Amino acid sequence: MWLLARSVDPPEPPVPDNVHVVLDRGPYTVEGERALIREHRLDVLVTKDSGGPMTTAKLVAARELGLPVIMVDRPPLPGGIRLVETVAEAAAWAQG
Repeated sequence: MWLLARSVDPPEPPVPDNVHVVLDRGPYTVEGERALIREHRLDVLVTKDSGGPMTTAKLVAARELGLPVIMVDRPPLPGGIRLVETVAEAAAWAQG
């Protein structure tokens, strides 16, 4: 088995011999993700749940090409941390 890892920055060594690193920065397109999957003959997509739109293109491409997807959940927030969804909520929190 070998793995393709896409990263903005090079990973800290040592990188296992069976890991091929592609350095790239988004935003990504469905067409580009489809091409990457085909070029490297990927058969499974593993991605983290980043909570934003940056994973959309690869998820769409994987679905179109019939690849299974493994989504790694985000870790839970530490105790006492409040999560807000909008700028308005953040501003209201900051104002106390």
